[in-house]
Amino acid sequence: MNDSIKISIIIPVYHVADIIEDTLKSIQNQTFENYEVLLIDDGSKDETAEVIERCIAHDDRFHYVYKENQGPAAARNDGLKLAKGDFILFVDSDDLLAPNALTVMYQAAQSENADLVTGSTKRFNQKQEWFIDAHITENVIKPGAKTFEENPELVYSIGPCAKLYKKELVEDIRFLEEIKYGEDQPFVLETLIRAQKIYTVDEVVYFYRLRDGENKSLTQSISQNPIRILDSILQFLDVAKKLFNAYGSSQNVQLSYYNRVVKIEISDAIGGVFTGNKTKRHEFFQKLGNWLYALPETIFYQMDAVPFVFVNRTIGFALGMDKHTKETYQAILQYIFKHSSEESLKVVREASEYYRAALSIVEQGSFRNANRLAVRQFIRQKFDTNKLVMRIGRQLVFRFGKLLPVKKGSIVFGTERSDVLSGNLKAIYDCMSEQEKKRVVLLLKKSPSWKHTLHIFATLARAETIVIDDYYNKIYSLSFKKEVKVIQTWHAAGAFKKFGFSALFASDSETEEFEKRAHSSYTDVLVSSENLISEYSEAFRVAPSKVKPIGVPRTDLFFNEEKIRTLKGHLYQKYPVLKKKKAILYAPTFRGGAGHRMNFKMQLDALKMKKALGDEYVLILKFHPVVKNVAMNLAEQDEFILDLSDEKDINPIMLVSDSLITDYSSVIFEYSLLNRPMYFFADDLENYHDERGFYFPYEEMVPGAIYQESDTLIRDIQNEQFDYEKLNRFKEKFVDALDGKSTERFITQYVRHKE
Repeated sequence: MNDSIKISIIIPVYHVADIIEDTLKSIQNQTFENYEVLLIDDGSKDETAEVIERCIAHDDRFHYVYKENQGPAAARNDGLKLAKGDFILFVDSDDLLAPNALTVMYQAAQSENADLVTGSTKRFNQKQEWFIDAHITENVIKPGAKTFEENPELVYSIGPCAKLYKKELVEDIRFLEEIKYGEDQPFVLETLIRAQKIYTVDEVVYFYRLRDGENKSLTQSISQNPIRILDSILQFLDVAKKLFNAYGSSQNVQLSYYNRVVKIEISDAIGGVFTGNKTKRHEFFQKLGNWLYALPETIFYQMDAVPFVFVNRTIGFALGMDKHTKETYQAILQYIFKHSSEESLKVVREASEYYRAALSIVEQGSFRNANRLAVRQFIRQKFDTNKLVMRIGRQLVFRFGKLLPVKKGSIVFGTERSDVLSGNLKAIYDCMSEQEKKRVVLLLKKSPSWKHTLHIFATLARAETIVIDDYYNKIYSLSFKKEVKVIQTWHAAGAFKKFGFSALFASDSETEEFEKRAHSSYTDVLVSSENLISEYSEAFRVAPSKVKPIGVPRTDLFFNEEKIRTLKGHLYQKYPVLKKKKAILYAPTFRGGAGHRMNFKMQLDALKMKKALGDEYVLILKFHPVVKNVAMNLAEQDEFILDLSDEKDINPIMLVSDSLITDYSSVIFEYSLLNRPMYFFADDLENYHDERGFYFPYEEMVPGAIYQESDTLIRDIQNEQFDYEKLNRFKEKFVDALDGKSTERFITQYVRHKE
């Protein structure tokens, strides 16, 4: 038996008597036991020592060391000198480990022979917990094996915690004690560069505490001494440059890191310098400009973060610039506009007001437009104008608008789903006559402006018919005149997973008060079968008489042979393999709450499917739009795989497929109209039921066999085993109103009878 210590946990502590006990308990409650904890006290003068000694008195795996105050870098370095474990894990003294963090990270390190293992991190405070935005938007928490060269997005997780390091990886690396801000970045950056294999587990392993006022205190710290903070940033940037040169890092890695520092540390520093001493601003921008000018031109040319931060972020502080600061800032903008690529400047051009203001500064030295934007930014921050405008829209514009007569025959299409018409709204609009379209006002998703917001409420106040396709927050809690129709066409057919009021007690549900605000205005709700009236009545808490089995307009496509030929032809031309092989469409839904649902670990064995079916079939992947990271045992570029997740519309993909594999996705209702085999791979049925719940027993409802492992599923596909009688019964119950005439019925009932 090997009794050596597997993991050394290093915790620098300083004045944390009030919260260190929670951190220690989260470690003591680990499912993994073979570890040591090195608590390095960096000179605490409060009761930290007493609390720690009480908590660890009966656990000899914990070791407390007191030292004179030198900062967290020195404390971590002392811990590294004492560590005996095969792996190193840093934990901050106010954070928490997930109960199975050590187990899953250690097992991954062993099974994957990884030098560095990481997982998902959540932030938390006294009220809630949430995923870190940058980890989601930059795909940092995508599970699986990685290298820094292939996955430079790892720079967006540059903190030392929530990472399990092989001791050999870090034994000759130390934290830079002379840097007082961002001192941990060079350490983590070097480990990322040196690691031959990095592995991300599909688990939340770490909880980062955000103390009350922490963000505010950071801003205050920057504003009190912005030059010291900037000097620290420039110090660790200089170290990063030396590391890149020493290890021969690719331009892509360097670009990713510099973009990250500009977006986060430099952006925060710019915000801080304008809340502090005015005399430091010119010096601050001089130093910042000198750093920018010294960057390699090939790197600077592609840095899209620079135009964004120095235009969109900085121009709002124009009123706080004195003459010399303005001159230096103008010089920086001129350099940016001259040396940045068209692609890098694109994000600035799209924010047209900011672009025009910057252009005025660059070409004419005029700050007039910039000052106007600065005034607007100040007002927004001071008065939270978005909420104010919404309140004015609801309580004034809408109420006064209702005093005017309803515009006879007027129709509003409202959606927050897209900036273009899609789904039911598009199907209805496309089938209207030109004369009917003239009566329609489109309220699509747009960047918020007070004029547009007030226009929406003025329009809603006088509309005779309002048609929506999902939750539409502009009508929440509004009370319309009796003659006004508010029609919820709902984007999904059938009744599968519970939603609305039906899902109130599910783990992924909204509050009852929220659902009341959202659905209180409906006069009519469309449904795909009269057999589902009671389910939709419950979901939206409306009288059964308000639920209309007219059908779902967007499904008319499945009965239009001409459109079917056109859509199939487009995909055949784009993906020629679809004409050569049969296609299996795999379209699962997401898992978990917001944030976690972006990751999908594919339990379906793609490698086995390829070996058994690859000669005859291709596997089309179509994941839910919220899914960004997929882990499977076959490369996405494999010839057996055709990943069409980026295709916006799943309907054409269904048309070119020969069979469907799904789990709990509502695509089964549309797919049933094609009369093709459906297979249900639901290996986590019990857990998913707890998360969302179903209207009908899953096992009895779904129109196909249920599988929890891949072998039997593959066998049934090979044997073309499928129960078509069960499919017909499914269609009779759930989609009997879908016959290609749903749009026609809608227009007849809600549009033409008003003429």
